[in-house]
Amino acid sequence: MVAAAAVFATTATAQTVGNPADNSEDVILGAWSDPAKCNRANAIHLTFDDVLRRGEGLNGTCVAFQGFWAGRALFKRASQGNADGSNSDRSLRGHRIGIYAREEVLEHAPQRAARYTMVGIIGQCETEWPRAMMVLGYCHYPGGPILKIAEVIASSAANGS
Repeated sequence: MVAAAAVFATTATAQTVGNPADNSEDVILGAWSDPAKCNRANAIHLTFDDVLRRGEGLNGTCVAFQGFWAGRALFKRASQGNADGSNSDRSLRGHRIGIYAREEVLEHAPQRAARYTMVGIIGQCETEWPRAMMVLGYCHYPGGPILKIAEVIASSAANGS
Protein backbone atom coordinates (compact mmCIF):
# COMPACT_ATOMS: atom_id res chain seq x y z
CA MET A 1 0.00 0.00 0.00
CA VAL A 2 1.41 3.38 -0.96
CA ALA A 3 0.02 6.39 0.87
CA ALA A 4 0.55 9.97 -0.20
CA ALA A 5 2.45 12.02 2.36
CA ALA A 6 4.65 15.03 2.51
CA VAL A 7 8.39 14.47 2.37
CA PHE A 8 10.00 15.14 5.72
CA ALA A 9 13.73 15.76 5.55
CA THR A 10 15.21 15.64 9.02
CA THR A 11 18.63 15.16 10.44
CA ALA A 12 19.13 11.90 12.25
CA THR A 13 21.03 11.74 15.50
CA ALA A 14 24.52 10.28 15.37
CA GLN A 15 26.63 9.28 18.32
CA THR A 16 30.21 10.27 17.57
CA VAL A 17 33.66 10.26 19.13
CA GLY A 18 35.88 13.19 18.28
CA ASN A 19 36.98 16.59 19.46
CA PRO A 20 35.58 19.44 17.35
CA ALA A 21 38.10 21.81 18.97
CA ASP A 22 41.02 20.01 17.33
CA ASN A 23 39.15 19.71 13.99
CA SER A 24 39.49 15.91 14.14
CA GLU A 25 37.36 13.67 12.00
CA ASP A 26 34.59 11.74 13.71
CA VAL A 27 34.21 8.08 14.51
CA ILE A 28 30.53 7.22 14.04
CA LEU A 29 29.34 4.77 16.69
CA GLY A 30 25.67 4.74 15.81
CA ALA A 31 22.79 6.71 14.35
CA TRP A 32 19.01 6.78 14.51
CA SER A 33 16.05 8.98 13.63
CA ASP A 34 13.83 10.94 16.01
CA PRO A 35 10.34 9.35 16.13
CA ALA A 36 8.82 12.78 16.85
CA LYS A 37 10.00 13.90 13.39
CA CYS A 38 9.75 10.64 11.44
CA ASN A 39 7.05 8.11 12.27
CA ARG A 40 4.45 5.83 10.71
CA ALA A 41 1.93 8.68 10.48
CA ASN A 42 4.12 11.04 8.43
CA ALA A 43 6.35 8.60 6.54
CA ILE A 44 6.06 7.92 2.83
CA HIS A 45 4.95 4.27 2.62
CA LEU A 46 6.95 2.37 0.00
CA THR A 47 7.83 -1.18 -0.96
CA PHE A 48 11.28 -2.64 -0.37
CA ASP A 49 11.89 -2.55 -4.13
CA ASP A 50 10.84 1.13 -4.30
CA VAL A 51 13.48 2.02 -1.72
CA LEU A 52 16.21 0.16 -3.61
CA ARG A 53 15.14 1.52 -7.01
CA ARG A 54 14.90 5.16 -5.92
CA GLY A 55 18.25 4.96 -4.10
CA GLU A 56 19.95 8.26 -3.37
CA GLY A 57 16.85 10.14 -4.49
CA LEU A 58 15.33 9.21 -1.12
CA ASN A 59 18.25 10.47 0.98
CA GLY A 60 16.92 12.44 3.94
CA THR A 61 13.36 11.19 3.38
CA CYS A 62 11.21 9.65 6.12
CA VAL A 63 9.93 6.31 4.80
CA ALA A 64 8.14 3.19 6.02
CA PHE A 65 8.48 -0.20 4.35
CA GLN A 66 8.45 -3.91 5.13
CA GLY A 67 11.46 -6.16 5.03
CA PHE A 68 13.01 -9.12 6.78
CA TRP A 69 15.21 -8.00 9.67
CA ALA A 70 18.40 -9.99 10.23
CA GLY A 71 21.29 -8.55 12.22
CA ARG A 72 22.08 -5.04 11.01
CA ALA A 73 20.20 -5.22 7.71
CA LEU A 74 16.81 -5.64 6.07
CA PHE A 75 16.16 -8.01 3.18
CA LYS A 76 13.38 -8.55 0.67
CA ARG A 77 13.20 -12.28 1.46
CA ALA A 78 13.79 -14.20 4.70
CA SER A 79 16.08 -16.65 2.87
CA GLN A 80 18.45 -13.78 2.03
CA GLY A 81 18.60 -12.62 5.65
CA ASN A 82 19.16 -16.17 6.91
CA ALA A 83 22.07 -16.84 4.52
CA ASP A 84 25.54 -17.14 6.08
CA GLY A 85 27.24 -13.75 6.17
CA SER A 86 24.10 -12.04 4.89
CA ASN A 87 24.98 -8.65 6.37
CA SER A 88 28.26 -8.37 4.45
CA ASP A 89 28.14 -10.88 1.57
CA ARG A 90 28.86 -8.97 -1.65
CA SER A 91 26.43 -11.13 -3.62
CA LEU A 92 23.55 -9.66 -1.58
CA ARG A 93 24.45 -6.04 -2.33
CA GLY A 94 21.42 -4.57 -4.04
CA HIS A 95 19.18 -6.94 -2.05
CA ARG A 96 19.63 -5.46 1.43
CA ILE A 97 19.34 -2.17 3.26
CA GLY A 98 21.58 -1.57 6.25
CA ILE A 99 20.07 -0.34 9.48
CA TYR A 100 21.18 2.00 12.21
CA ALA A 101 19.16 2.32 15.40
CA ARG A 102 19.48 2.89 19.11
CA GLU A 103 21.39 0.06 20.77
CA GLU A 104 18.28 -1.01 22.72
CA VAL A 105 16.54 -1.60 19.37
CA LEU A 106 19.46 -3.49 17.81
CA GLU A 107 19.65 -5.75 20.89
CA HIS A 108 16.24 -7.15 19.93
CA ALA A 109 17.18 -8.22 16.41
CA PRO A 110 15.55 -11.61 15.74
CA GLN A 111 17.70 -14.76 15.66
CA ARG A 112 16.22 -15.68 12.27
CA ALA A 113 15.03 -13.17 9.67
CA ALA A 114 11.54 -11.95 10.52
CA ARG A 115 9.17 -9.52 8.78
CA TYR A 116 8.97 -6.02 10.23
CA THR A 117 7.84 -2.62 9.09
CA MET A 118 10.66 -0.17 9.63
CA VAL A 119 10.23 3.58 9.74
CA GLY A 120 13.18 5.92 9.44
CA ILE A 121 15.28 8.21 7.31
CA ILE A 122 17.12 6.92 4.24
CA GLY A 123 20.82 7.54 3.70
CA GLN A 124 23.79 5.97 1.90
CA CYS A 125 26.94 4.53 3.50
CA GLU A 126 29.11 6.29 0.94
CA THR A 127 27.78 9.81 1.61
CA GLU A 128 26.12 9.87 5.04
CA TRP A 129 29.18 10.83 7.09
CA PRO A 130 31.72 12.42 4.71
CA ARG A 131 34.12 13.59 7.46
CA ALA A 132 34.08 10.33 9.40
CA MET A 133 37.41 8.58 9.64
CA MET A 134 35.63 5.40 10.77
CA VAL A 135 32.01 4.29 10.75
CA LEU A 136 31.02 1.37 12.95
CA GLY A 137 27.94 -0.77 12.45
CA TYR A 138 26.59 -1.78 9.06
CA CYS A 139 28.63 0.70 6.97
CA HIS A 140 31.93 -0.48 8.47
CA TYR A 141 32.08 -3.25 5.83
CA PRO A 142 29.40 -3.11 3.11
CA GLY A 143 28.17 0.00 1.37
CA GLY A 144 24.85 0.99 -0.09
CA PRO A 145 21.56 2.24 1.30
CA ILE A 146 20.82 2.54 5.01
CA LEU A 147 17.81 3.32 7.15
CA LYS A 148 18.27 5.32 10.35
CA ILE A 149 15.40 3.81 12.31
CA ALA A 150 12.80 5.79 14.22
CA GLU A 151 10.21 3.02 14.70
CA VAL A 152 10.14 -0.77 14.45
CA ILE A 153 6.76 -2.46 14.01
CA ALA A 154 6.48 -6.25 14.26
CA SER A 155 4.61 -7.90 11.38
CA SER A 156 1.49 -8.63 13.47
CA ALA A 157 1.24 -4.94 14.46
CA ALA A 158 2.13 -3.85 10.92
CA ASN A 159 -0.73 -5.93 9.54
CA GLY A 160 -3.17 -4.57 12.12
CA SER A 161 -3.58 -7.88 13.97
